[in-house]
Amino acid sequence: MRLALGLAAAAVALAIGGATPAEAQQKTIRVGNWLPMHHLIVKGIIEPWARAIETETGGELKFEIMTSALGPPPATFDLVIDGALDVGYGVSGHNPGRFTMTQVMDLPFASPDPWAGAAAAWATYERYGERYGEHKGAKVVGLWVHSIPYISMRGDPIRTVEDMAGKKIRVGGNVTGRIVQALGGTPVQVPPTEAQQAMARGVADGITFPLESVAFFNITPAIRSTTAINPGLYTDTFWLAFNERTWNGLTDRQKAAVNKHSGMAIATMAGWAWTNGDTLGRKALEARNVQFVTMADAEVAKIRERLKVLEEEWLAEARKRNLPGDEILAYARAMAQQYRAEKVVNVP
Repeated sequence: MRLALGLAAAAVALAIGGATPAEAQQKTIRVGNWLPMHHLIVKGIIEPWARAIETETGGELKFEIMTSALGPPPATFDLVIDGALDVGYGVSGHNPGRFTMTQVMDLPFASPDPWAGAAAAWATYERYGERYGEHKGAKVVGLWVHSIPYISMRGDPIRTVEDMAGKKIRVGGNVTGRIVQALGGTPVQVPPTEAQQAMARGVADGITFPLESVAFFNITPAIRSTTAINPGLYTDTFWLAFNERTWNGLTDRQKAAVNKHSGMAIATMAGWAWTNGDTLGRKALEARNVQFVTMADAEVAKIRERLKVLEEEWLAEARKRNLPGDEILAYARAMAQQYRAEKVVNVP
């Protein structure tokens, strides 16, 4: 009799709740997205990260990556902290002045490669980020940077600092815009999807972009030359974060699963993603006989001198916030060297 009553009660519970106990435990996490689903950030970073956590939690967490944006990229962080999104990602430089300390790897020549830059960005944030106080309302679980940018032109290559004078260069972030201005150029703000047309019409003479992005956004047909300024003129720092309430609603086991596949794991995935993407981008440019140039060391030294002002401004902002700017910068640079991909091994 008791068995029959128990089965009947279970049946009623199912009819009312409409879910089995296992299904009731599953939590769907809505991930904001403003890029095409095949972009390397989505396909090579966000999606593998989400699937790894789903596996780790045995399906308790399910990530739904949106196929269209709720708003423009600069609005993403606010959409996260307002709760419109459970998780989002973005470019720190899309919100000038908001994530200044987090953007330490955006400073000129800070990141020698995407592996080093991503690892250094995360290690530095993990050590100092709580003191920055720049992401209130969110739980940051990953930071990364893109690969080394090139200055790609619709005409002759940039070989010297003087060649930048008067050139209109499309930029993606606030630090990049400052760099172009300091070198005598004029920053142009247009979406990457409009960059090819802007260059074709002369609205922009060139663009600062990794080789991967030049190919992905189909800017290659407008490019005749491209210049590397080693060891990496700048980078943009990307963030990945949970809404704080969503994060606090996770169980300890779920949080542990997220942490296991975040941080340095995301930095590693970003390094792979951009390295592979750059290989494809280079091949696309080579197929069109684009001229590749590497700026001479003497000219790079001139650029370093001109761009010292950006580091000074960053340090001044750190002092204003009572933060140990010199210590943070030194640590970030040490981590970038520690994790740089180019190392001599197997040589006595």
